[in-house]
Order: sequence, then structure tokens, then C-alpha cells
Amino acid sequence: MNLPVINQPQVMILSTEGVFRRPVVVTDAAGNEAIAIHSMGNLSMAWDHRAFDGAYATAFLRRVCEILETRDWESEL
Repeated sequence: MNLPVINQPQVMILSTEGVFRRPVVVTDAAGNEAIAIHSMGNLSMAWDHRAFDGAYATAFLRRVCEILETRDWESEL
């Protein structure tokens, strides 16, 4: 895991790591759990707490994750 460093006058920075295949628990439509291999990556974000509250930063990062997880990426190809 890495932590991005803010360069002034920036107040926030978002960084990504490489995408790796990892085992994760998935749930099917019937509610059964299984272990599957998925491509996963980490997003890291650092922000200046003097500029804005952490709740806004967390909401932003949650929205970015939601878009990445739910978008139909096949249509982009």
C-alpha cells in the first residue's frame, strides 16, 4: 500500500496501485457464498484536513468506487 503526498497548493490527491488477481468472497443470487478470483486494485487518497472535512473526502472516494464497481466496462471496449 502506498500513500500519496500532497504537493502544495493541492488539497487532495488520489493514487492507484496496480491491479492484481486476489481471492474474494462472493455471494450469488441465492445468497450462497463462495471464494472466487477477482481483479482488484487499491485507491489511496490523502487530503489536507484544513481545507475540507473528511466526510466529504470519504463520500467522494465511495462514489468513485461505486462508479468503478458498477459501470458496464464491456461497452467501453
